[in-house]
Amino acid sequence: MSFRSPLLAAALGALALAGCGSEDATLIPQEDADQLTSLVSEARDSFDAGECDRAREAVKEAELQLSGLPRKTDKELKANLKDWLAYLDGRIAKECKAPEPEETPSPTETPTETPTETPTETPTATPTETATPEPTVTVDPELPLEEPPGTGGVPPEDG
Repeated sequence: MSFRSPLLAAALGALALAGCGSEDATLIPQEDADQLTSLVSEARDSFDAGECDRAREAVKEAELQLSGLPRKTDKELKANLKDWLAYLDGRIAKECKAPEPEETPSPTETPTETPTETPTETPTATPTETATPEPTVTVDPELPLEEPPGTGGVPPEDG
């Protein structure tokens, strides 16, 4: 993922020359030029190390640094540097696209055997025998308890 390009070298050189010991008030002050150069170098080094988020962060910091330059700095110089930083950010974004995810087989679920519950025997109640009650004879209290003599319980016509 090497990012070394003639464009980057030219930009670093332009930044260094922009503030290089000149008394011209429209150029970038040396301290600011050094800071911008350092941030662009950090972006390049981070990109080369595969740290794309850090590279883009360094470009954003450089954009903030550029927006904080003195008002008397040449507007065309500032616009060119702003465009160049936007290009650099776009290039980093393009080259740092997330790699296509590799197709990995999804794990197959192995069914877990559920133990079968063994039914427990419930004892069946044994029926107990109950005595059948003997029929009871009800006696009318107004009737005599004894049989009349000579009837013997058989009607006279049958006898």
